[in-house]
Amino acid sequence: MSGSHQLPAVMSDNHNRRNKSIPRMVIFLLFIPSLLFNVATMHSSLSKSSRSLSDEETAYLDYPILERPQRSSSSSASQLASPSHYMNHHNRPPQGTAATKLLPTAATHPRGPTPYSCGVAFFFHIPSTGGASIANWFRKYARPSNGNFTFYQKWTRSIGRDGLFRPNQHLVHDAFIKGMNDHVENIGPNEWRTGQYHLTQPSLNSTEDLWYNWRSTVERQGCQMINTIMLRDPLNHAMSLYKIVNQKNGTREEWMDHLEQPSGTGKWATVLDFFLYNINGPEVGGRNPYNVTKEEKVRRGIELLQRHFDVVSLGDHTEFMNQVLNYTGWKELGMPHMNVHKRTLDFTKKEVETLYKLLVRNGDVDFVDAVKQRYSGHLSYLSDV
Repeated sequence: MSGSHQLPAVMSDNHNRRNKSIPRMVIFLLFIPSLLFNVATMHSSLSKSSRSLSDEETAYLDYPILERPQRSSSSSASQLASPSHYMNHHNRPPQGTAATKLLPTAATHPRGPTPYSCGVAFFFHIPSTGGASIANWFRKYARPSNGNFTFYQKWTRSIGRDGLFRPNQHLVHDAFIKGMNDHVENIGPNEWRTGQYHLTQPSLNSTEDLWYNWRSTVERQGCQMINTIMLRDPLNHAMSLYKIVNQKNGTREEWMDHLEQPSGTGKWATVLDFFLYNINGPEVGGRNPYNVTKEEKVRRGIELLQRHFDVVSLGDHTEFMNQVLNYTGWKELGMPHMNVHKRTLDFTKKEVETLYKLLVRNGDVDFVDAVKQRYSGHLSYLSDV
């Protein structure tokens, strides 16, 4: 009898325990989705960190990305003038220097409001982009009545009429660097200077540190460096350069041969090749000396534009002029139309198609498309699609 009385009590205890465990089970079930998500996320992260790089990603490893090296205030650009410096240190920071991230503009530190009171407005002159008009516009400001600005240039033709690269190009490079070092020093508080980079100059790709140093030298004086460039549609640009084939003892048959290979310098340079390598003989670098992919050339080109250039224009000289005037506050002077080729250039349909394919392979088409999107808002109306 006593056992029969204890059985309901045991059943009641089990029932109470079961009721108490229900809330715990509900809480556990509620946490299951979160637990599964965290496990999945951890697995995805681990798989990404351990997977091999794709072909597209490895193209971006050909050059190390250079962060701006910190220099002491006592260092000068003259210390960088040796040809061995820009031949042997391709896009690598000097040993023993710390690095800091660049700001997302060409300037190395935040700027005040425009217009600026003093500085250097410098033009990167790619042949056959209407650059003669811009260079002569800068020269107009050298007149005393227009501002009396000092204009600097030191360049020469890369290839003679015999079709061969001229000798001793490194001497032209050294003279340009030395003159540029002097050009950015001792700027007055309300003084502007101008100049241009043109043929037979040290390649921007391998002498980036010089451009950093010129800008920092100007900025230490309380002034601003305004680097400018004019680009052009790559096919129109390449076809326009055919006008100089006779000046370089070239033939129609060989005119595009150098573009068949990723490296090797021809008698003319595309927009992207000139921007990266200028037109220099093999003894001072040549074209694509590191034999990198077209993807890396495009990436490097956009990187250099963002790091060093304040005005980037694509065939629009009025826009170019207005941007420079906004930075500088100069009085407006008309831009002359210079060096216009008035003769007809004839090409067959096959020649145009072949040239375009070579420009795609070389990276020029992608480069200019990227410039359109970054600097001109090209296809921005599709951003919400």
